[in-house]
Amino acid sequence: MKKLYPSLLLCLIALSGFAQTNGNLQYLGDKAILQVWGTHYQRGHAQGYLLGDAVLDVFNQYYYTMVTNSDPVYYNFMWNYYQEHFDTDPRLLSEAQGLIAGLQDAGVNLFHSGLGRNLAAEDLLLANAIVDMLLVRRAFALDDLEIGCASLSSWGVSTAQDSLLAGSSVITRFLDWSQNTALIGNPLLVVHHPAEADEQEWLSFTWPGFIGALSAISASETSAWLNMGNDHSAPNPQNLSPVAQDLRRGIERLDINADGNSDALDVYAAISGGTHLSGTIIHALSEGALGIIPLVAETNNSGTALRYYDNNGNLPGNHLAATNHFRVLANLTCCTRYANIQDSLIANHHMTAKRQWSLLSGAAGLETNLSAMQYTPSTGYILWSSATLSLPAYQSPAQTLSATALFDYPVAVDDALMPGPEWNVACWPNPLNRSSSLNVKSSQPFAAYQVFNLRGQKVAAGKFDQDKTELGLNLPDLPSGLYMLRLSGRNGETAQKKIVLSN
Repeated sequence: MKKLYPSLLLCLIALSGFAQTNGNLQYLGDKAILQVWGTHYQRGHAQGYLLGDAVLDVFNQYYYTMVTNSDPVYYNFMWNYYQEHFDTDPRLLSEAQGLIAGLQDAGVNLFHSGLGRNLAAEDLLLANAIVDMLLVRRAFALDDLEIGCASLSSWGVSTAQDSLLAGSSVITRFLDWSQNTALIGNPLLVVHHPAEADEQEWLSFTWPGFIGALSAISASETSAWLNMGNDHSAPNPQNLSPVAQDLRRGIERLDINADGNSDALDVYAAISGGTHLSGTIIHALSEGALGIIPLVAETNNSGTALRYYDNNGNLPGNHLAATNHFRVLANLTCCTRYANIQDSLIANHHMTAKRQWSLLSGAAGLETNLSAMQYTPSTGYILWSSATLSLPAYQSPAQTLSATALFDYPVAVDDALMPGPEWNVACWPNPLNRSSSLNVKSSQPFAAYQVFNLRGQKVAAGKFDQDKTELGLNLPDLPSGLYMLRLSGRNGETAQKKIVLSN
């Protein structure tokens, strides 16, 4: 990748003085750029510490108010559904725990008046599964959220005539999301510098508190963008994996498919390796040792299908487009925005980066467009615009960044500050007979415990003056079923374990 350092990067205003966290917060106009480094726990702590108020603003104003209608019954139903049906990557659980600890260290009040308790890592993980939970919301007949998105990648013969691209690739992506003041007011770019040996640097266009990936670029010149699909049937809603979690794994982990390269095929491997609840479409592009690889992974609860540009794309030249309708995984459905893209390319399939942005704006620009990005792997150039209260993102001025400069930010990935210990909890017997005592053994000390039923109601709790690693717990007389045991440390860290109570 060529090293390009656009002058706008020199105008970043740094907020310094945060010596006790592995992060640095800067602003480019109204946009926040957060550099985080170290383990997942450390990176989560940095985000919570440096963006505490913004994290709560997004959670309260978007997730709790808009997604769950400020109704604790709806919220607890989805909370329990997530706990029972989804599997969380331990690394992201550690990151969410670090984020909560960072909020606490920043002096943020975690008590949520609507829920009547402090927010915990599991609440952030639930909010991160918003894409997956659309089907669950419909069980309450809640209004559909506006989650769309569109993307177009171009390369080869279609970019060969452009003197700058000269056959290399470019991708433009519009993220269309529900209009919400907290989302509009908190555009965020997080640049990750992992300490884990099997991970690589990557960046995420996101909002405070969202640690999954919706719009991401890796240091190996791979980008991946998540769009909603149109088929959300779910015949097997068990052992589910949040799709934004899998997309992050495909971008962040090195060489998931073990072919010796980190590229778009690893994104597909990560997506196809998970079982998902809602229908989504992931548009990925890489330019590396195996050449230019553009692909679309269409996934829902039935499985994942791979689509290349010449597989039911019906676009002239070398282009791959994704809107919000499956073209391989399910019956092909007409989409106005896709048809508009197709018509524009039939008229002229030759592409420049500037024309691609303009074409997608005319063919797929929506009032709900919250952020717009363009990435050119061969140069590392990134264009980024975000919505205002009066303009959608694609109509707002775009600012130029350099992926190379962002990834070259000097960090100490071996910093021992804020370690994130692995926390393992064993419970036995499990299933537990109602007349038996539950034995709990923890690899980390804990100072309190709570037990929740599937409605999110706390049915047992206790605090200790001295930290414990073992506990004999006699539960009250409870109905048979699934319960959640949560252990809490004194610094805000938590661990949880499912308990089955039998007759």
